[in-house]
Amino acid sequence: MRTIAVLTDLSKNAEHATQFALHIAKKMKAKILLFQVSKEPVGRQLVLAGMPESYPDHEPSLAEYGNRMVRLATARTFADADVPEVSADPASTEIVDVMTTIMGMEEICLIVTAPGTAGDLAAYILSDECNRIIDWARVPVLLVPESTPLRYPEKIVFASQLHEEDINAVAELGSLMENFAAELMVAHLNTDPSDAGIRQKEDQLNRDLYKKLNCGGVYFRSIPDLGRKKSWDWLNANKRTELLAVMQQPREQMSKFFKRGQNESVTYHLTLPVMVLPKRP
Repeated sequence: MRTIAVLTDLSKNAEHATQFALHIAKKMKAKILLFQVSKEPVGRQLVLAGMPESYPDHEPSLAEYGNRMVRLATARTFADADVPEVSADPASTEIVDVMTTIMGMEEICLIVTAPGTAGDLAAYILSDECNRIIDWARVPVLLVPESTPLRYPEKIVFASQLHEEDINAVAELGSLMENFAAELMVAHLNTDPSDAGIRQKEDQLNRDLYKKLNCGGVYFRSIPDLGRKKSWDWLNANKRTELLAVMQQPREQMSKFFKRGQNESVTYHLTLPVMVLPKRP
């Protein structure tokens, strides 16, 4: 049976990511395996948040955290609805050890975690902390902000860089998310629509989507990206996007893409989950 690994620091936003993982695990027919990653202790989080400098008498264990997450998920469902099986691996809280354990488990199909308590989601994706997870992962990593509604995605966007590997990444994404029956838009942000070479690559990807993928609901869009101010508005054209997927790229390329919403006058924040797919050989 497939398993979703959830990395949590027991914080509030990590709880929401765990609840989201439990929600999608039902459709994916997957189990949940919890791992605690070492960040700030819960008591220290309260101090940083400006709350009284008192630490909880009892820091919850990972097993207790898991039990509470199951109770919360159960309270949201019908009385006879099944809640995915949840277990915990408390062996280590060091990210290197946790990721080594995860990558040694063939049943892991997805890693779910939350962005840090401070900063924008795009900024977290570019952080050293997030990159340590992404660099180690051999399965997709899903980053879930606290603003994410607990519902199944109806529209998923894969942001293509027109690489040869993109078709394999789209196939992997489609296989992972097939239980949701969501539409999948493969989009390329075209900064030079007059470039014949770019148009040729777009046409090839579009043909590959129809010829090489045996799945419905997948379509290609070339999106002119000529404005000086870059935003995320294109994600919600025609229908609101509920999950953005990208393939792992060198850090400078990832930085260029995710900093597109940071302009001199205003910052456009990403508020939807982002999935980073590992680059395959």
